[in-house]
Amino acid sequence: MHTTTTPRYTLKHTALALSAACLVGLGSQAAADVQRPGEGVTVQPAVASWTSAVPVSWAFVELLEELGYEVQTPISLSNPVAYLAISEGDADYWPNGWFPLHSPQLPDNFDEVATLFDPHCTACGIQGYLADVPSIEEYDITGINDFTRDEVKAAFDATGDGKADLFGCPPGWGCHEGINAMLDKFELRDHINHVDAGYAANFAEALSRIQAGEPALYYTWGPSAWLLSLVPGEDVMWINAPGIVEDEAERAEGVDGAVSDPIEMGFVAADIQVAANNDFLEANPAAAELFRQVRLPLEWISEVDGAMDEQDLTDDQVRPLVAEWIAENRDTVDEWLAAARAAAD
Repeated sequence: MHTTTTPRYTLKHTALALSAACLVGLGSQAAADVQRPGEGVTVQPAVASWTSAVPVSWAFVELLEELGYEVQTPISLSNPVAYLAISEGDADYWPNGWFPLHSPQLPDNFDEVATLFDPHCTACGIQGYLADVPSIEEYDITGINDFTRDEVKAAFDATGDGKADLFGCPPGWGCHEGINAMLDKFELRDHINHVDAGYAANFAEALSRIQAGEPALYYTWGPSAWLLSLVPGEDVMWINAPGIVEDEAERAEGVDGAVSDPIEMGFVAADIQVAANNDFLEANPAAAELFRQVRLPLEWISEVDGAMDEQDLTDDQVRPLVAEWIAENRDTVDEWLAAARAAAD
């Protein structure tokens, strides 16, 4: 007669099998924890109000999410409000600090409660004054001091007050303080009127005047789409300006579309840096290390900013462009993420 032998599993065998299964599960969980050290942590970023801040903001969101963090939609804040929010813990970080331009806007206790990381884009914040090419040629303009001449003031007087109009920056921006300090320090108030409306409105006015063949003097910066709308060297030129601090870094060489080389820009080229709350950093070493690692190229930021202008992209439509850049630079990005994961061990 044919019989079937049934295996004899004891409690000992069953316990060993369950233990092995648990170890496999724990190993998988441990691997997942290593890859996603931010799992279960919600992060609130802030983002600056200018368009070139958007791709930078999304880059950090994407990378933090790869580390497992749940990143909330960045809240748009003006510079002083952003630094106050970070110091009080209402925002965990913002990646749009321009220094030394923003230094006067930091709360008194900022160094005690927050950290500024090494630049992720060194000397990327170029800024200064431009005028239209026809006027530069007609009036032989080389610098801001030429706007003390009567014929120049009359040509650039859009409001009829006898002063040249400088389409500048709104209150709350670092450039607003910088322009006003320049006008005061070099006694230019009687010659130049600082038009300090919202920047988009200011630039639109300058653009409209130049396109109509009228003179215009305005402030702008890069990386930005503004440099694509009025191209230095074609439509306008950077002009020399005295700086409010005597710093060799205000002198720039090889600037496209400048009236001279080197040129006194009037502003120190800004480093773009991450500012973050210290309590958040202490609790999240992976995020802190990521902030130390990331480096973003000026050319890419400018390209995305230009695409935003040309295609009228919303902030959310910019994010796929950021994901595309990350994919194209995967090896470098993976090195940043590996360092961040190692910091969490």
